[in-house]
Amino acid sequence: MELILQTDYSVALVASTFSLFVIAALLEIGGGYLVWLWLREKKRMSFGLIGGVILFIYGIIPTLQPSNFGRVYAAYGGIFVVMAIIWGLIIDKKRPDRYEIIGGTIVLIGAAVIFYAPR
Repeated sequence: MELILQTDYSVALVASTFSLFVIAALLEIGGGYLVWLWLREKKRMSFGLIGGVILFIYGIIPTLQPSNFGRVYAAYGGIFVVMAIIWGLIIDKKRPDRYEIIGGTIVLIGAAVIFYAPR
């Protein structure tokens, strides 16, 4: 019974920390995208201001992770790469090529090792 409880806790921990990584990535990419639209696509300044606020909120999310700064940001980098590829597919309508898929898989595996390996 104790093993089952430990496994459930581990699944819950992975689910919650992974969710925080995904939320952070969406905020960082979304905020950056609004700034991009403002500066590169000549959209209104409000795009840049809203993007800046979103980027500020993004900076808070990683502080909710239960690990040290370096490990959180190292693992987050892998999640960010994969989320950026997914963003490109959904928002920019750019289908990832095989190298983006291979690279995304590699960094996702690396992120999992960095953050979730037993210590």
